[in-house]
Amino acid sequence: MKFLKTIRVLMASADPEIRGYLLNILESDHDIDVIGEAGQAGELLEMMPTANPEILILDENLAEADSLSLAADLKLRYPPIQVILIAEQEDLKLFKRAMQSGVRQIILRSVEAGELLGSVKDIAEGYRRSVENLREQSEPGKDSAAPGKAQPQLKASQIITVFGNKGGIGKSLIACNLAVAAATRYKDQVALVDLDLQFGDISLMMNINPRKTIAELMQESGELTADLVDEYFYERSGVKVLAAPHKPELGELVTSFGAETVLKLCRKMYTYTFLDTPTFLDDTTLTALEMSDVVLLLISLDIPTIKNIKKGIDVLDSLKLLPRTKLILNRSSSLSVGLEPQDVEQVLGMKIAASIPSDFKMTVSSINRGMPFYNMSPKAPISRSIVELFDLIDKAK
Repeated sequence: MKFLKTIRVLMASADPEIRGYLLNILESDHDIDVIGEAGQAGELLEMMPTANPEILILDENLAEADSLSLAADLKLRYPPIQVILIAEQEDLKLFKRAMQSGVRQIILRSVEAGELLGSVKDIAEGYRRSVENLREQSEPGKDSAAPGKAQPQLKASQIITVFGNKGGIGKSLIACNLAVAAATRYKDQVALVDLDLQFGDISLMMNINPRKTIAELMQESGELTADLVDEYFYERSGVKVLAAPHKPELGELVTSFGAETVLKLCRKMYTYTFLDTPTFLDDTTLTALEMSDVVLLLISLDIPTIKNIKKGIDVLDSLKLLPRTKLILNRSSSLSVGLEPQDVEQVLGMKIAASIPSDFKMTVSSINRGMPFYNMSPKAPISRSIVELFDLIDKAK
């Protein structure tokens, strides 16, 4: 996007080579104005009152200072400032301390031009948008349903969670294709949220290379609004996708409260919101399950899966979620080595609501190409079974 006002950036690093490298990148973009450089903490503190930067790019090895303590102090003195930390390498300990100090993002010293410029612009855009939203909310008589704003859906909205507490069962693949099938019926009204915060691969399966994820959304200052959340979704095959964090450690930024806030907004924005979840039950997953109108519990015909799913059913029962849960048999045409669907139903104490047949060649090709198999071959048996599953959900709505 083209910024109406240039982004004011201040740099602080004890290494002249680092400052020079970053300066060359930043000055190549007309939307960015580098208003100063500091080589020491004292020099930076002297510049701050008059420089008034939006973005501070701070080297972790700034001379005469603990850069993270300095960042925390500057955030207290100048709350609007957005801090990007330059680090030699990123680890979980540094990440946690940086987030606690008010740092918006960590980038490596070897950062490429596109990543640095994108980070500066994304952070500046997000902060300016938050300020504008707060200003609008504070204006008396402001109409929140003004033209151009994201509008709540008038139809009843549903959250559908695809869950299974056994890895490799096909949750992500089913979630993607269900969302795409739903979008053929509800154009521009379907969302897909990847809540597998450590190892989510929805973006891979939907051929998306997101710059913004749910982790960056959680770092937005101010109240989350429908307009703000919408900017973090990427459209593919008629589905709006909110990607999981780029790195496992960034999943810690997504709290159960944050997930709840996003899902409440999704209810207003979309007719259907599909959730992909991890195999384990953390606070965020439990929140998603409790907010779900329908839980699709995936199983396959093998002993380890049935054993794990039995435990999952016990948890869902304790949460009083079984009435909303549908048991879905995936890869139903695979060799079961003695297990039959009726045996599984008896063991689990639940009827199988729908079955998805096996199609190894189609599913592997789908994953490798980053294209849902429903788009590749809508009339294939596996695609037809997805439509039948969505019909089951949609007709019961």
